[in-house]
Amino acid sequence: MKKHVQYFGTMRYEIEGIRREILGDIYHILMRSSWWFLLFVAFILYISTASIFAIFFYLGTLFGDVPLFGVHNNGDFFWFSVHTASTIGYGSMYPISTYGNILVLFESFVGLVELAIVTAVLFAKFSRPKAKVAFAKNAVIFERDNKKYLQIRFANTRGSAIINAHVNLSVLLNQQNPDGTLMRRLITLPLLQPNIPFFGLSFTATHCLSEGVLSDMSIHDIHETMFLLIVSFTGVDEILEQEVREQHFYRPENILENSRYQDMVRPYDWGAHMDLHKLDCTITEK
Repeated sequence: MKKHVQYFGTMRYEIEGIRREILGDIYHILMRSSWWFLLFVAFILYISTASIFAIFFYLGTLFGDVPLFGVHNNGDFFWFSVHTASTIGYGSMYPISTYGNILVLFESFVGLVELAIVTAVLFAKFSRPKAKVAFAKNAVIFERDNKKYLQIRFANTRGSAIINAHVNLSVLLNQQNPDGTLMRRLITLPLLQPNIPFFGLSFTATHCLSEGVLSDMSIHDIHETMFLLIVSFTGVDEILEQEVREQHFYRPENILENSRYQDMVRPYDWGAHMDLHKLDCTITEK
């Protein structure tokens, strides 16, 4: 059993002991693979099927049974197999024996099954909805009315609205057990407004640091104790009418103290204008 490596943002996680079931989990493996890898696997499967059946067609000639008409050399067995697997059939080569017809029967069936599977995976990967939500590079901490607040800004980069959205903010804290061993505890940080009925431009998720698990911590304590800040976004794309999700991770060094985000949305009588170039822009407060 090989070591499984998973990445969450800049974080690397290793899992040892996972049993690899390639055939039992092949759909999940293909869905999370890259487009180039998926197309490469489909092409190799197609060529392999044509090559294997070409060998069977050739073996028929060794036993005195000529399975095909129009074959002039051994390479033609492969090209006829390609025509059969893809159900093209130009007519220049065709089976003339029972052995040849049986092979055509099996290869055409295998070709149809492979086409259905590859088409289903390609369509599922192509049609998988994306939230297209961009998160600011850094989270910010600022003080207002003797209270400290933690903010994370994100913006809609698709252009179509997301409705009934929900934001969840969690922190992964390093804690020490009584026996001295290190553990990490995942704690949800309540937001002032976790629900977004209509997400068209941008939104800033805000957590009051003066309340809750981080209330007694300075920025130095937060950097020492916090391992990861996790923000997750879910909503319904109004065009696709499907749920979309996005997630972003912040390390302690990506949290700026005494800072706030520079305005990126300007309201007008006709609506508003958002400048995505200012998504990461912050202003330091004194």
